[in-house]
Amino acid sequence: MKRNTIGAISLGAVALALAAAVQSLFQESILLGTAYLLLASLAVPVVLFAFCAKCPDRGNCGHVLPGRAAVALFADRKCSAYTAGDWSMTTAGLAVLLLLPQIWLWKHPVAFVFFWLVMIPAVIGIRSGVCPSCRNVHCPGCSARTEKTGPRKESRS
Repeated sequence: MKRNTIGAISLGAVALALAAAVQSLFQESILLGTAYLLLASLAVPVVLFAFCAKCPDRGNCGHVLPGRAAVALFADRKCSAYTAGDWSMTTAGLAVLLLLPQIWLWKHPVAFVFFWLVMIPAVIGIRSGVCPSCRNVHCPGCSARTEKTGPRKESRS
């Protein structure tokens, strides 16, 4: 299966898992559901800015939409190594999207199990079908990084 197909399917699966989380939060409270949607709508562009916009492979993004969105929204952002600020923003954005919902998902066992039954294969698909052909040498999960810099050296403690 092509990298873009796997990337699009995995991104769709992540969106489906997040939709289950949002639906269960709206069952708790319309105000909380709305607040989470607002937070999530801020988290996505933060990740696009901090991570996707600096990716040298963004024009050929295996997930299709994030790369195109990063180019469209942050065309002036240069591709370069990630800074501590970039990693912090990426981590914060992903935490809002993926970890914050866990606070209420445990109250809805069916949604909780669904979330993880959809999320885990999506992550496996990304790691096995998108990452191997990605050329983002600045990403620690990139196989091109090892090819360019050689294998990571074991640290001696």
